[in-house]
Amino acid sequence: MPINLKRIRKLGRYPLGDGPVVYWMSRDQRVRDNWALLYAQELALKNDAPLGVFFCLIPEFMGATTRQYHFMLKGLKEVERNLQSMNIPFFLINGNPMQEIETFLSDCAACAIVADFFPLRHSSGWKKSLEGQSYLPFCEVDAHNIVPCWTASSKQEWATYTFRPKLHRLLNEFLEEFPALCKHPFPWPGEVENDWSEAERSILADRAAPVKWIEPGEAAAEKHLHNFLKCGLSCYNSERNDPARDGQSGLSP
Repeated sequence: MPINLKRIRKLGRYPLGDGPVVYWMSRDQRVRDNWALLYAQELALKNDAPLGVFFCLIPEFMGATTRQYHFMLKGLKEVERNLQSMNIPFFLINGNPMQEIETFLSDCAACAIVADFFPLRHSSGWKKSLEGQSYLPFCEVDAHNIVPCWTASSKQEWATYTFRPKLHRLLNEFLEEFPALCKHPFPWPGEVENDWSEAERSILADRAAPVKWIEPGEAAAEKHLHNFLKCGLSCYNSERNDPARDGQSGLSP
């Protein structure tokens, strides 16, 4: 099933050539139910091309401590395993995203790049810079919201009572089942091996003890979601704002 093109925003309008398709993963660190990854595979299949996933580990980011980094890295190891089962390599690169993505695209002779939608100023700046320097087809996909952010409203909203009706009108179009990611038939040339120990050593964040009360990764998140739907959703409306009760979903991490 072709992906709804309203989920996709083109940043570079160059023609598709030969070579691998690269998905620059950032905000949406999962394999299942990921519109950006699904669209990247759709492009690769149309072009009979290999597909790879690139993730840049930044040594310092917005005051994050090693607690956040360790949680993220454990989840990314699961992403790597899940992608390997789909014949899609995962590349964990340490350093400055802007420099590393340009080098990676050049080294693998990519034919297109797909990024997930990350509205923070840092990510928008990296994409804008790449858009101005790259001669590849480049697009971003909102894999985070049910209704794509740029489709939900054309202006800055000041109140939920004006924004909510707009979302409701669009739900029938965008609240749809995810197609399945298929095992990719075109293998990446060469071997891929990530150095997770080096990734740990590259972190320059303040030291903090890892969290133990919640398990990282998309499988644990899905299990937590099902448990909340079964046991917590019925009382969420009445208990979510009561600090004396365990009324929250606990899904934010």
